Amino acid sequence: MRTAVSSLLRKIWSIAQRGATALRAKLGRSGHRPPAWEADVVDDIAFNRPWNIAVKLLRVQARIRKRSLRPGPTIVVVNWNTLAVTQDTLHAVRALTPSDVTIMVVDNGSIDGSKSWLRSQEGLRKVFLPANAGHAIALDIAVLLARTKVVVTLDSDAVPLRVGWLDTVLDPMAQDGIILAGLRSSRDFVHPVFSAVDVRSFIDRNLSFQVYRDPGVTDEAVVWGTNSWDTGELMTARVGNQEVVLVDPTDNPVGGLPGMTTGGVVYHHGGVTRSTEGAATDSEQESYQLWRAALEQILPAAALRPADEG
Repeated sequence: MRTAVSSLLRKIWSIAQRGATALRAKLGRSGHRPPAWEADVVDDIAFNRPWNIAVKLLRVQARIRKRSLRPGPTIVVVNWNTLAVTQDTLHAVRALTPSDVTIMVVDNGSIDGSKSWLRSQEGLRKVFLPANAGHAIALDIAVLLARTKVVVTLDSDAVPLRVGWLDTVLDPMAQDGIILAGLRSSRDFVHPVFSAVDVRSFIDRNLSFQVYRDPGVTDEAVVWGTNSWDTGELMTARVGNQEVVLVDPTDNPVGGLPGMTTGGVVYHHGGVTRSTEGAATDSEQESYQLWRAALEQILPAAALRPADEG
């Protein structure tokens, strides 16, 4: 029965795509996909972007309830097959963050046991996506689902180092007119490794974390910041300079560690992708062990998850 329904839905979507493509041609639109924040539903169907339709629906709902947003932040972590890494990060976040701060985990259709573990956890707000929507779309969904005025994004392999870590991005957000703050990337945009965004501005100004590549640019021809833009990069570009606060990278607390820190309060290991318990390859397991070794050197004892804790 499920297979038959799936087959029917695919056929309906295929018919809709053909119709949307024909309509775009009749309207004289370009044959290239527009950025998500410029695309309408016809574009999303024609270019096979169903997740963007979901984001649009959530944005409508968010506009309706934006006046009821409560003060304070929601910390958002996106997980995709990074169970052990996410467990380590969430343990540190819980240990070093006030208990009244909302923590939201968006699971991107993981198949590594993440869903079962997350369902067993109390005190987390959980969003389970049926498939991998991609990191940027998952962040868009999280902001639009938030019930607080500010969302703080944190990569699953980015860990806070001390109590008060949130202040590094929340203090700038308290300034008049600031709607975006966080890690200064190499191209001077706020990178969602560790960032904060004003939820109402995100809703009202149709902001998005989504990536974009100029039409016709191949993988070999990519020049980041020129014809291709990373997660959150064009969101920074779409707001005024006076509305953004960039937090500089800082030295790692222990020499020789990979990755980098932000403002001396969040360590981003980098390169830990699908290193989970039961990792598929030796290299993934080795990557996770390097991550754990780094955490053992830099985290307070209370923030380090016991290695044998599920």
